[in-house]
Amino acid sequence: MAKSASNLQPALGPHWALLGGTFDPVHIGHLRIAVQLRDLGFDKVLLIPNRIPPHRPQPQASAEQRLAMLQLACTRLDGIEPSSIELERDDLSYSAITVQALRQQHPGVRFTWVMGQDAWQGFEHWFQPQNLLEQASLLVISRPGSRHVSHWQEQQLEQRECNISELLAQNAGQICLHHWPELDISASDLRRAIRQGDNVVFLTPDAVLDYISQQQLYR
Repeated sequence: MAKSASNLQPALGPHWALLGGTFDPVHIGHLRIAVQLRDLGFDKVLLIPNRIPPHRPQPQASAEQRLAMLQLACTRLDGIEPSSIELERDDLSYSAITVQALRQQHPGVRFTWVMGQDAWQGFEHWFQPQNLLEQASLLVISRPGSRHVSHWQEQQLEQRECNISELLAQNAGQICLHHWPELDISASDLRRAIRQGDNVVFLTPDAVLDYISQQQLYR
């Protein structure tokens, strides 16, 4: 017997993962996270370089150069692409404003903001964290056994903590602490290695290395 229309659950829209950062430059750690996010079940992963990061020094490469490197890195990655949404704004790159703009551009799409353990530790001091949680979910890539949270974070986790399957099935407002083994690489390590003339093969795609060489970046 067919279900009545009143009993039917509304279809959920596509779910995109948002990974922000300076990407100065993009490296294999960023790309591994993006691939793993797709494997978890996200329909698309947006890599979002920021123009003016609120919590770290200004990038060494220009906005145009960082976006170009991301475009090169994502060429052969299905469902993983860069977004210039924060580069198009002149103000500080606040995640809550970015998600609000993406929701306006892509009605019906659900969003999850992805962050590392260090960012999560300071999340309550971000610009309008509660607003961000009303518009999107959070996926925190955490280390096994790490559970050092503030009183505010503990309150949020009591209300919102879920596993990855539950997060993927919801519209917004969920928090998932997801354990992944981390690659021991950072953009600052990569910049230092390039400056020192070290061999950086396999730390970022060859096309990105060629671009860095052509542009004489990080010398």
